[in-house]
Amino acid sequence: MPTDTQWAKQALSHAQFLSEQIGPRGATTPEEKRAAEYTRDQLQQSGISDARVEAFRSPRSAWLPLTIVFSLAIWGTIACWGSFYLTRMPAIGAAIGAALCAFSAWTVYRIATYHQHPLRHWLSTATSHTTVGHIAAADAAKQHVVLVANLDTFPANKVFRTPRRTRLFYGALRLAAASLLLSVVLFVLGGLEAWDFAFVAAGLCGLVQSAGLLLTIQADQGDFSAGANDNASGVGLVMALAGQLCEAPLSQTEVWIVCAGSHTLDDGGLRWFMQRQSALSNTAWFIGCQRVGRGDQVTYVNREGWLPRTTRGEVRDLIARTATDRTGQPLRPIATLRPTPIGAALWRGYKSVCVVMNNPAGKGEADEAAARLQLPAVQQAHDYVWSLLKTIDA
Repeated sequence: MPTDTQWAKQALSHAQFLSEQIGPRGATTPEEKRAAEYTRDQLQQSGISDARVEAFRSPRSAWLPLTIVFSLAIWGTIACWGSFYLTRMPAIGAAIGAALCAFSAWTVYRIATYHQHPLRHWLSTATSHTTVGHIAAADAAKQHVVLVANLDTFPANKVFRTPRRTRLFYGALRLAAASLLLSVVLFVLGGLEAWDFAFVAAGLCGLVQSAGLLLTIQADQGDFSAGANDNASGVGLVMALAGQLCEAPLSQTEVWIVCAGSHTLDDGGLRWFMQRQSALSNTAWFIGCQRVGRGDQVTYVNREGWLPRTTRGEVRDLIARTATDRTGQPLRPIATLRPTPIGAALWRGYKSVCVVMNNPAGKGEADEAAARLQLPAVQQAHDYVWSLLKTIDA
C-alpha cells in the first residue's frame, strides 16, 4: 500500500494534470467536461466501478441572475415615477415598484442560499458535468460521508484580485440587496401618501441598485484561471483519498466522491447530487476540500458567504476532537465571503465543513500556476481529512 506521502504526491499529480493538461475549466465548458471524464477514469482505475459522469442543466453565468434582479428593481422605480407624473395616481406606480422590488429581494435571498428560483430555471440553458462514485464500508454501513471538490474554476477577475477588493465588492452587494427591502417599504409609504419624500428616497435606493447592477456585470468578466490551487488541488486530494479508501475502506462508513461542476455558478453540481441522493444527504457528513495546494496550516471554514452561514455545532465538535487527537491544538476557523464547495449543503442544514490551507501570502492569480503548488501543504491537508474520516468512522 502506498505511504501517506505517496498519496499526497498522487493528489499533486492529479492537480497538475487538471491545471496544465486541461487548463482553465470554466463551468459548462468542454474543459469542465474533460475534467469530469478524467476524474471518472481515475476513480474507475482506483477500483470504483460505478464512477460515472452525470450531466445536468445549468446557467451559463454566475452573476446574470443578480444583474436581472437589480434591473427589475430599477424598472420598478422608473415605473413608479412614470406613473406618478403621467397619471397623478401614485398608488399604481407604488404597487408596481413594490412588487418588482419584493420579487427581486426574494430572488436575491434564494440565490444567496442556493435555493431554486424562477431565474435559475429560465437561465439553465447549458450543460454541466459532475463526477460521482461511492466506496462501500468494509462492514455494514451505519453512516455516510460525502467528499466534495469543484472541477470548475473562477474567472480571473480584477474585482476579486485582492482580499480588500473582494470585501468591497461583497459589501457593496449587501448594500444593494438591503436597498431592495428598503425600496419596498418606501413604495408602500409613498403609495399610501404617508410620507412626502418616500418616492425621492426610493429613487436614491434605485441609484444604489444601479451600482449593484454595474458590479455584477463587472464580476462576470475575465478569462478563466488555470485553477491549480482553486480548485485542482482540492480535486486531487479527493481523488487521492478515494484511492486510499479503496485499499483501506472505513469499517462502518460508506464514502461518496463528488467532483462537482458549476460550483462557481450556483453550486449546481452538489445541488444535483443532493437532489439525486436526497435520502442520503439527510444523515451524511459533507467534507469539502478547497485551496489545499498552498499554505502552512490546515484550517476550516466556520462561516461562509456574503449572506453568512455558520457550520453546525456537532461539526465544530468533530473538528475539535480530531485536532486534539492529533496535535493537542484546536484547528483554527476562518471566514470567507466566497462560496466553498459545500455551500449548498451548509445552507440546507447538513453536517458539512470545508478544509482549506491557510496561505499567509493571500490568494493571488500567481497561486493558480501548477508550479506553485506545495507538496507539504497537500500532505498536511491529506493527513487531516484522513483523520476526520477515521474519527467519523469511530
